[in-house]
Amino acid sequence: MFGRRYTVTVTHEMAERLEKESKRLLLDSVPETIRMILSEYLSKSDYTKE
Repeated sequence: MFGRRYTVTVTHEMAERLEKESKRLLLDSVPETIRMILSEYLSKSDYTKE
């Protein structure tokens, strides 16, 4: 399903926020949370109009 892998470094504060968001959204992992956030963001942005 996923063709590429990326490695990201986040601050301690961002990691805590991602973990909280993961629990709030009932997602299994932080990477899944990041994928969902990016997917939502990109679907609402001008990025999709190019």
